[in-house]
Amino acid sequence: MTKEESIKEYYFRVNKSIDYIKDNLHGNLSLDQLARQSNFSKFHFHRIFKSVTGISLNDFIIQARIERSLFFLVHHPEKPIRAIALECGFVDASSFSRSFKEIKKVSATQWRKDYQNSKICKEDSNTCHQHVTVENYLAHKLNHSKMMNRSKEKEMDIKVVELPKLHVAYVRNLDVHIHDSATFRKMFDLLFGWAIPKGLVKFPETKALTVYRSNANLSGRVQADVCITVPENVHGEGLIGTTTISGGLYAVVHKEATMDECFSTWDYIFEVWFEQNGYQPDHRNFYINHLNNTSTHPQNLHIFDMCIPVKPL
Repeated sequence: MTKEESIKEYYFRVNKSIDYIKDNLHGNLSLDQLARQSNFSKFHFHRIFKSVTGISLNDFIIQARIERSLFFLVHHPEKPIRAIALECGFVDASSFSRSFKEIKKVSATQWRKDYQNSKICKEDSNTCHQHVTVENYLAHKLNHSKMMNRSKEKEMDIKVVELPKLHVAYVRNLDVHIHDSATFRKMFDLLFGWAIPKGLVKFPETKALTVYRSNANLSGRVQADVCITVPENVHGEGLIGTTTISGGLYAVVHKEATMDECFSTWDYIFEVWFEQNGYQPDHRNFYINHLNNTSTHPQNLHIFDMCIPVKPL
């Protein structure tokens, strides 16, 4: 095995363990289980994981669980902290609170309060100058619901549909800026360079996706995969992993726009559309289904379906 082949094999195996972690954050992630997923000795897995990812295994799991908790803090404001802690895999509320404060520098309760207040300020600066209460804010929203971005909603094609699960091959980046199109392009080039010689790219049957594995941090950096759909009997190798994207109910937004408009659409869905249409976000991964090559578009625009996992209120 050459040096390059060896490095690729390490990345392939560690990515398998990361897939397992992301799918099982609510459960008991033992060293035995994770080492077995990657086919490494449990006595050396900690060191191998850190050498590949740049972060210790324990820190990676804690950060992933805190990331998951932010979803519940933002989208389920009525959910008790203890329930969030248990659903994200912490043994109790105390261990969750310690980890949350260590990473976010504030308590989970304060973070949730700060987020809600910042959301109010963002949506209506006039409300910010008043004494903010949940009751006042909800009243304000209900009184103005018919005026809120109705023209924007008419510009969008939003459908709630049942989507199938997708078996995909992927290239992963654990630290990429959400607007770094050059890096995403290189990731797709690597993926297509592997898939095309194997006869796995057959447009339009093949779907090209970007799957977001985390929320953007304050610097705009995320964990993300670029993917193509492949038959279930196809297995990855080296830097190419394979996994399954969960099926289920999704809000699908069809757009022809710049990527900046894509993310403003994301803001609209979460800040306006959800609460006016009887749905709430689910914690499955959000992804973009790319439907064109921008270099062949007259205005270099992206044509895409934005797929946001949802469930009824």
